[in-house]
Amino acid sequence: MVNTSRDSEIKLGNGEKINLKDFFTAYYPAFNSFAAGYIADPAVCEDVVQEVFISFWEKQKTFPNVYAVKAFFYTSIRNSCLDFLKHTIVEEKYRAINKNRNESTESFLEEVLRKEAYSEIYNEINKLPEMGKNVLLLILREKSNEEIATILNIAVNTVKTHKARAYKVLRKNLNDLFLLLFPFPKHLPHS
Repeated sequence: MVNTSRDSEIKLGNGEKINLKDFFTAYYPAFNSFAAGYIADPAVCEDVVQEVFISFWEKQKTFPNVYAVKAFFYTSIRNSCLDFLKHTIVEEKYRAINKNRNESTESFLEEVLRKEAYSEIYNEINKLPEMGKNVLLLILREKSNEEIATILNIAVNTVKTHKARAYKVLRKNLNDLFLLLFPFPKHLPHS
């Protein structure tokens, strides 16, 4: 709260004097209530009103009457509240922009890592013998063993053999990346 001595008086242009402590005591609740019409946080409202009282005391401006003093307070409180709200909006926009920037950076990094992983996976697939590579590429297109056998004109058991060999090589060469390629057991050969 504003600390004022008992003899702190403001002289008005009409000859009246206002005791600042009495004025503060009388109008502080009304000024706080007015600030609360703009700002929901009571602590911020108190800060705004106290800052206006300090500003009033420091300026020692001459006012023609008590109504002009009250008008000064209401106008200053309104302006301070609006400044606070503008500052808050700018801060929220800044936080939102940074949040979006961080999310898009994370998403970009995830996409880069995913592309690198798939690139490595496809490089390993391309190193497989031709028939194993063809079988695996068709598996990735979700073709059944029977469909693969028909497409490649080979026996279903031959498809299973090439599939098992390809899985074994990829499991060995790719380690954890193998799980990216075949995360579900339906693609794994039966042991």
